[in-house]
Amino acid sequence: MKHNELVIDGYNLLHKLCPASAGTALDELRRKMETTLRSFQLRRKCSITVVYDGSGIRDSSCGNTLHTIYTASSKTADAWIIDYVKSLNTSRKMVTIVSSDREVTLYGKAYGAKCLTSEEFIGLLEKSRPPAGKNDRDYNSKYTNGFLDSNEVKKWKHLFESGR
Repeated sequence: MKHNELVIDGYNLLHKLCPASAGTALDELRRKMETTLRSFQLRRKCSITVVYDGSGIRDSSCGNTLHTIYTASSKTADAWIIDYVKSLNTSRKMVTIVSSDREVTLYGKAYGAKCLTSEEFIGLLEKSRPPAGKNDRDYNSKYTNGFLDSNEVKKWKHLFESGR
């Protein structure tokens, strides 16, 4: 299934993907999940928005193309996702909602969005990991159209300068 845009119920996925262990800070778990999502995003070339219940935690951000939204304390992530899908009109069929919350998925389907439970999405994450023995950077640099990092630029520059 092609996913052009994923809208993820952040804490819903987080608690399924990274069960909290004693002494692990919530910020650390969020960073770990967001790193996994960025890798998925690079391989699948899709837009991802992660929506967290805010309660004044921190500002929303947009790093690379992974959008992170912390809702106002008066609005839940569930309500934000439902309102967002309602607002899309004809393009909502291009959106996939990731949430195991039954109300969110019922509203999402009613407004024409595709829906995956957090467990189904975790299965997709597992399937899309690079082959064993390959790290994400090696895999992505070989199989995507990403930019070269400074070491790769130096290698190419050296090759051109040496006339090979």
